[in-house]
Amino acid sequence: MSENRIPLLSRRQWLQAATALSAIGATRVLWPAWLPRLAFANEGVKGDTLVCIFLRGGADALNMIVPFGDDNYYKARPLLAIGQPDSSDGVKALALDDFFGLNPDMQPIHELLINGHMTVIHAAGTPNVSRSHFEAMDLMERGTNGAEAGIGSGWLGRHLMATSAEGDSPLRAIGWSDKLPTSLRGYVSANALRSIADFHLHGDTRQTDQMAATLSAMYQEGGAPLNLSADATFQALELVKQIDVDKYRPANGARYDDSDLGRGLKQTAALIKAGAGLEVACVDHGNYDTHVAQGRSDGLLSGLLTSLSQNLRAFHDDLLDYMGKITVVVMSEFGRRVQENGGGGTDHGHGGAMYIMSPYVAKTPVIAQWPGLNSDFLDNGDLQITTDYRDVLSELLTNRTPNTDLSIVFPGHTAKSVGAILKG
Repeated sequence: MSENRIPLLSRRQWLQAATALSAIGATRVLWPAWLPRLAFANEGVKGDTLVCIFLRGGADALNMIVPFGDDNYYKARPLLAIGQPDSSDGVKALALDDFFGLNPDMQPIHELLINGHMTVIHAAGTPNVSRSHFEAMDLMERGTNGAEAGIGSGWLGRHLMATSAEGDSPLRAIGWSDKLPTSLRGYVSANALRSIADFHLHGDTRQTDQMAATLSAMYQEGGAPLNLSADATFQALELVKQIDVDKYRPANGARYDDSDLGRGLKQTAALIKAGAGLEVACVDHGNYDTHVAQGRSDGLLSGLLTSLSQNLRAFHDDLLDYMGKITVVVMSEFGRRVQENGGGGTDHGHGGAMYIMSPYVAKTPVIAQWPGLNSDFLDNGDLQITTDYRDVLSELLTNRTPNTDLSIVFPGHTAKSVGAILKG
């Protein structure tokens, strides 16, 4: 463990710390300068804050959570396969159990997986077979499999609508991107912000006031739905103005990198600690479309996995005292083909993996109904999907958020138990 890492708490210690923090939260006396005393103060968040990380481009689950116990993995990938944990290979997996291992570039989260603070659901995804990025992302973010026509809202937007109540924070949900993520569509108060710093307009209060005046004029003649959106925008603007993210210092030696993912998670942490009433945050991590030069430890995928794992560990360490009320889920629109291609990469596939970080995950690093990589069991050259992604998300919402209606969130879908995450 590096000198910047804190000792990893046991599940019992973590839950005890979260309970103790909850009990004394209202009487804190040490208050960082960056952190305002916001009116919402956690009272409006009755379930977990849900942090959704989307790996855009189709992440190669087979080289992230390596099925080293399946000989066909090595037959299909003579150049790209990650070595078995006990091999002499210079690039070898970190053992998770006797069948699956972790890509060595993801070492920062190995402890989390081994110690029961994180789990992976392998061979998961949307039943739709599309290899189009746009179609696959759209289906997954809308929470459908393609059979439900006419659904324009996102699964998180419908969840927020189903659980909305009077007095909700204007920052119940936030998407750290230039536009609102599809998964958040349908909820009027969801905000899309590139960063808190950009929302401040670089500290220029005159620009902020001018923006507010312009928005007011735009919305003045609008109808009720538009007025609701305007009110939410003004409230969010006022709320975020109070947080000075430049002065924010992560706890416990945590270090986020300067990527969109690192900045998004850091700013999410700031909002959670500020008690802004945040229930959902969406962050993207892009460029997983590794058709060429994917590599093992020296290609395009390596840097992406290093950034992903370092930022996940930083978020965990930074919010250690809060993690009893936070669930992080990581997903991608699809996995990659089982067979490597001639360009040193992998093409669009089907089955992928989902990752959940929480003290309430199952006590196993990997959950999988493994279909096998024998050509007789492949789905047209792809890893079969044996777990519907909506089953994972349904279990998460049922066990870690209050009063959601799955018939609204995932219409037409009957959820099956996955055993990935438990009630607190």
